[in-house]
Amino acid sequence: MDAKKTNIINKLNNLLNHQVTLIAEDINYLSYQTTSLPKDISAYDAYRMMIQSQPKWLKILFQMRDFLGLMVGIKTIKGFEQLGENIPNIGDIVHFFNVIELEKDKLTLIVRDHHLDVCLHLRLIEDNDKQNKLYVITSVKNHNFIGKVYMAPVSVLHPLIVNRLLKNLKAKK
Repeated sequence: MDAKKTNIINKLNNLLNHQVTLIAEDINYLSYQTTSLPKDISAYDAYRMMIQSQPKWLKILFQMRDFLGLMVGIKTIKGFEQLGENIPNIGDIVHFFNVIELEKDKLTLIVRDHHLDVCLHLRLIEDNDKQNKLYVITSVKNHNFIGKVYMAPVSVLHPLIVNRLLKNLKAKK
């Protein structure tokens, strides 16, 4: 792992009391974005609100991903459908992710396949009396050449996608 990723992980661990969940110790991709939220919103509610409204270009990107991925054996994911009010349990599937951690201040979702493993970790920490700060942390471990090729465009687009989805939270404030 390079020094930049190590520095980011150290910073996040300090901010989040050493409670950051990553997909592996030696990761190939790391990204995080933050925003402030009212204290009454849980990590799962934040995730649900983030994906509630998606731009057309994101839906097109998911369709392109699924079409191209079929050629090399990557499972289709079909993007993000709307989620109901029911809170999942650990072990449940949410979209294409397995829920591995679920608390008011923490949601960890993972997906593993033979090309790469992905962890999406949402963590809330107290910001002030009225708000929490939400951290959306994504880590990826590539397993082979196809995983590396897949991540080349994703590594550029992923922060843009997450920042766009975070705008859905700002609209709900």
